[in-house]
Parts: sequence; C-alpha cells; structure tokens
Amino acid sequence: MNIRLALLLTRDSAFEKTVAETLQEFGGKILVRHDVDRALEIGCSRATQFDLAIIDRSDCHAITLLSALRECRHDLPVVVITSGDSCHCIALAYANGAAACLAKPITADELKAVLRQLCEPKLKLAEV
Repeated sequence: MNIRLALLLTRDSAFEKTVAETLQEFGGKILVRHDVDRALEIGCSRATQFDLAIIDRSDCHAITLLSALRECRHDLPVVVITSGDSCHCIALAYANGAAACLAKPITADELKAVLRQLCEPKLKLAEV
C-alpha cells in the first residue's frame, strides 16, 4: 500500500503536525478535518481517494465515523488514536474494523512503525 492521501480527524494541532511530517516521509499528504460531520462527509464522498484514515478521538463519535468509513469503503485502513488508557475504546475500535489503535501520547517513531506495517504487502491464501 502506498500512502498518497490520508484523512485525519483531529483537534490537536501538535498531533496534526506530527502526522503531516510523518506522512511526508512516506510521500503522502493529509486532508484534515476538525469535526466528525465534516470528516464523515468528505470521507464517504471521496472514499476512493484516500489510502488511510486517522481518527484522533476517544468517544462514540470516533467509533461511528470508523464504522461509516468502513461502510463506504471496506478496505480503507483506519488508525484510531485514543487518549490514555481507554481500553474500552480500543476494543470497540478493533471490533469495528480499525487497522491499528494507538494511545496518546504518540511519538513520530510509533506512528511510522504503524504506517510501515500498513504499507507491507499482505499475504493471500492460494486458491485451490
């Protein structure tokens, strides 16, 4: 997977900068939305243009957005960023199709490691 364009939902300007710098190393850019409604609107209307979505929220709106994005495009990798030790949110995110979950605070190296994993080619079972 190549990351050319990622959708980012965040209100955290420092995290936004970290994501932008990290994606630049992968040759990609971000489209930032600061509220769930706008992220949902752009995420579904332009779903095929995104290679990745990153949701930086730890509430039910994050899970709703995750589910909606996965409904619009089932193969879109979504990374959910949670605050602190929100195990419940992490479990819900994985149950709703998140490719990865990270708890804040997140370093650029942690984000790079997740993005590298997402970029690795996936093995497929041979058909018999």
